[in-house]
Amino acid sequence: MDDVAEAPFIDPESDYPCCWFCPALRLPRTGFLVADRPSRDWPFDAADGFRYTTDTRTPVCVHPGRVGLDPERTARTYVDPPLPDLDRDDADAPRGVRRWWRLRRPGPRAVPGRR
Repeated sequence: MDDVAEAPFIDPESDYPCCWFCPALRLPRTGFLVADRPSRDWPFDAADGFRYTTDTRTPVCVHPGRVGLDPERTARTYVDPPLPDLDRDDADAPRGVRRWWRLRRPGPRAVPGRR
């Protein structure tokens, strides 16, 4: 019976410049993927220190240069949505919407303690 586990891809005792939590230090080469950079596509799991793919939960190394491998996965480029245009004219605003700086200020009756 041969139950010997495969050795990690990188020997932890070596002088290789990979991160201390890299899956290459704990898993064989077939046990992890290599990505071009950190991304929301493979979020970090603080429970065990790995980044995982969201679909199959496969560990991901995000520093291909440190482990000496070519990236297999490329992170998507996320673009934040544009901010609303605050300088637009009030004519463009729907009826019934007021700008906060044009709201009426409270009169003397609205101040607490005054009659």
